[in-house]
Amino acid sequence: MYAQAYFDYDSKKSGGVTMSHLRFGKKPIKSTYLIHQANFVACHNPSYVDKYNMVQELVDGGTFLLNCPWDMEGLEKHLPGQVKRYLAQNNINFYTINGVKLGEETGMGTRINTILQSAFFKLADIIPIDDAVKYMKDAIYNSYIKKGENIVNMNYAAVDAG
Repeated sequence: MYAQAYFDYDSKKSGGVTMSHLRFGKKPIKSTYLIHQANFVACHNPSYVDKYNMVQELVDGGTFLLNCPWDMEGLEKHLPGQVKRYLAQNNINFYTINGVKLGEETGMGTRINTILQSAFFKLADIIPIDDAVKYMKDAIYNSYIKKGENIVNMNYAAVDAG
C-alpha cells in the first residue's frame, strides 16, 4: 500500500504534543493538505482529552483509541461530556488500552509506541492483522537483533500485547 504522513510537532519536541496525519491507499497519494475527516484517531496521553478536542474530526462510524488506565467508572469521571456526546452522536467505535500497564508487563517500561502501533493495525484494519504483526516483528528483528535477543523478545511481546 501507499502511505503519506505529515507530523505536526509543538516546540517542545521530545515529550511534547505530536499530531500525526496519515493516509493509506492502494494508489499513489498526492494530497497536499492535512486530514480534517479522519477514520481513526488515537490519544496516547489521557490528559489530552481535557486539553484538546480529540474527536471532532472523526467521521461518522470512525474509531477512537484512548490510552488510559481507566475502567468504566474512571471513563465516566474523566472523559469530558462533549467527547462522550460526540462519540454517541457520531457512532464512534471507542476503545481503550492501558499501554503503560502493558509496557510494564512486557518489560518495555514507558516505551509504549509499539503497543499502540499494534492496536492501531488491529483496529484500523488497513491490512490483515497477521500481516501487520509479521511486518512489525520483521522490522523489530532487523532493528534490534544487534542489541540482543532479549530486546527483540520484549518488543515482540509488546506487539502481541497491543
